Amino acid sequence: MKRIEWTDRMTSVRIGDVAGDLRVRGWERMEVAVQDETGILATTEDGQIEARSMGDLVLRVPMDVPLEGCNVGGDAKIGDVSGRLSLENVGGDLLLRDAGPTEVARIGGDVRVKRTEGSVSLGMVGGDATIREVSGDTTIAQVGGDLYVRDVGGGCRAEHVGSDLVLSTGFAPGAEYRFDVGGDIVCRVPAGASVRFRTTHSPDLVVDAPGAQMAEGDHGDEVVFGAGEAIVQLDAAGEIRLVGQDEDYMMAINFQLEGELAERLAGLEERLTEQLSGLDELILRKTEKVRERAEKQAERAMRQAERVARKADRGKRKGFTFSFGSDPFETGFSRRPARAARPPEPPVEPVSDEERLTILRMVENRQISVDEAEKLLAALEGRRPG
Repeated sequence: MKRIEWTDRMTSVRIGDVAGDLRVRGWERMEVAVQDETGILATTEDGQIEARSMGDLVLRVPMDVPLEGCNVGGDAKIGDVSGRLSLENVGGDLLLRDAGPTEVARIGGDVRVKRTEGSVSLGMVGGDATIREVSGDTTIAQVGGDLYVRDVGGGCRAEHVGSDLVLSTGFAPGAEYRFDVGGDIVCRVPAGASVRFRTTHSPDLVVDAPGAQMAEGDHGDEVVFGAGEAIVQLDAAGEIRLVGQDEDYMMAINFQLEGELAERLAGLEERLTEQLSGLDELILRKTEKVRERAEKQAERAMRQAERVARKADRGKRKGFTFSFGSDPFETGFSRRPARAARPPEPPVEPVSDEERLTILRMVENRQISVDEAEKLLAALEGRRPG
């Protein structure tokens, strides 16, 4: 392991070009460390510490130092860092947890952001984006797939979303939220919310949330809850649906499954870490990749289930529905209760030969038993062990 002690003259950590995957994690030590043989660690004249690699790069940094990055060819996984983070390009997926203010210009794959202090700014996202528990504002230039936003403390804006949007947040008074979506929108309206919804070109608007009132705005009709202190502009090529706490069944299913999945994977990772402590770094990295692939596959399956559920439910409803609790509003509108759809069984991707080989090597080295290997394979294949 290569180390450089952090001193008062240090200003930031710069991550140069990384040909493979990048893993960065903060720790309480006042030093920067590279944990693999291919990584290069150096100090520049202006007080920066620079790290780069022709392969994968595993980097440990003090928790509160600023991070700057250039090009990452593969996936990037960053966590436990509270300093400002700025990345130019991530070729694969980006997983960011427990971080500070973040700015990333381009991501080729999916993005998952969870628990950040400060604002989050993302440029071009090639795949899906999941944004959760951000304390500040969130800005996204473009998302190629689906966008999931939950518990954003400030305003949120996505200039273009290629597919569907699921929005579940508290709508801070005075904040603005703007979304332009190529598919459908499902938006959860919390009880007691003070928010005003506007739309300029959406063919199908369905309101299944209690407490809604119609109002005339400068650009057409608006749906208002409470005093309407937060402004939400929603435009979609498909259906826009506003749901209440008791009717957001799709989001409830998603978040429940996500929580259970995260808990099970965390337990599996902990057990594997204890059992694999004697293996070399290469097998450890490959084992983690297997776990991350299973996690991403499960998330994608849940998103597909939600899309199928929304389309099935939309096919049973036509026109504009406007509901006030249990009493229908009878001026040109009809009340249609929301019908929960059972998500289909998620598709399962076969376990690769490389993953099977990794597990067999673990058994051969007596790090896990045959029974434990069977359970691990069963978890990756999405079935119960026999």
